[in-house]
Amino acid sequence: MYALDGIKILDLTRNTPGEFCTMMLGDLGADVLKVERPMDSARTAFEQSSTGASNWGQVSKDLQYSAMHRNKRSIALNLKHKEAQDIFYSLAKDADVVIEGFRPGVVDRLGVGYQTINEINPRIVYLSLSGYGQDGPYKLMAGHDINYISLAGALDFVGYDPNDKPAIPMNYIADYAGGSLCSAVAILAAIIAREKTGRGQYIDIGMAEGAFYLMAGLIARHQTYGEIPVRGRNRLNGGYPHYNVYETKDGEYISIAALEPWFWENLCNYLERPDLIPHQHTEGEKRQEVFQLLTDTFKTRTMDEWFEALKDKDICVGKVYSIDEAMQDPHLVERGMVLEVEGPEGEKIVQPASSLHMSDTPPGFRNLGPTVGQHTKEILAGMGYSDTQIQDMLDKEIIQ
Repeated sequence: MYALDGIKILDLTRNTPGEFCTMMLGDLGADVLKVERPMDSARTAFEQSSTGASNWGQVSKDLQYSAMHRNKRSIALNLKHKEAQDIFYSLAKDADVVIEGFRPGVVDRLGVGYQTINEINPRIVYLSLSGYGQDGPYKLMAGHDINYISLAGALDFVGYDPNDKPAIPMNYIADYAGGSLCSAVAILAAIIAREKTGRGQYIDIGMAEGAFYLMAGLIARHQTYGEIPVRGRNRLNGGYPHYNVYETKDGEYISIAALEPWFWENLCNYLERPDLIPHQHTEGEKRQEVFQLLTDTFKTRTMDEWFEALKDKDICVGKVYSIDEAMQDPHLVERGMVLEVEGPEGEKIVQPASSLHMSDTPPGFRNLGPTVGQHTKEILAGMGYSDTQIQDMLDKEIIQ
């Protein structure tokens, strides 16, 4: 049994934030049906460029192997045609959730906006995921993660030096946390609320706002103490020796997070430098002296040697892994986080498993990502469409 057995989701999203959200829900057992565009040979130009693939065959394989497409089915509908809209309406009658990731107004023009679907199914939970939300002066602006975290104030303090430009922290803050995770939480909350009210609802998620939401702790400190984080000067962004990254003898890196006084004391005692204990938060030249001492010290052993030496000494330490190294870490492997599945040609595919360890209804893997329109014929046949009707729509490129 899965936690979301019986929950049916129509997924109109095209990019990472929506797809990671529905991946999570699919891992939890929801029946996720990707509603895609017919003849969409690369699903999106963005995905094609991100895979680095040069042809459709390679892109198709990459997307099929992507964890973000697993546990889903695919139907390809050209929603600019009434016949395709009617199919979507029929699917929506029995659905629990619709999630879309277009700019405001697009789904209304396609005939599948919230008001239309809510009239068909008042129990529907309908989520719109966009960069800046459904209203406000920026609602129609194009954007990506770096733009959203810029607006939220989250990019300004990422980096090691206030005199350098901000560092770009991939797209995890707005896309995955502010977008995917906030959307998944909102959908699950709305499903629970529906059990009490009998009604679905509309959810408006803006990724820029999601990134701003994640700033709650820093905003509280700003309001209380007037603090504004500065690149490379805050205790959590590289400003102090006790919470930092150090190069090791083999050219690798080790992370140290001795935030609490007792962890710092343990580190200093292990290094046989108890004289450093009072200087955890020291400013000025002394801080630079401590930085230099730790920098020189950590270069005397390899990353593995330091980790083995410190991990059982109640000192917060971590290896700075590359992705391939992380997939081989014994802790992640034992925790079941490295998922190995078989591809269509018998090849081994490695994906991250769900991190939601649930005792009674654990998430799981059911199938690889579908190709575009892989289940179109099967779904339409199950809805009562004849072979002739299906072939006619295929010929007109209404479906794929």
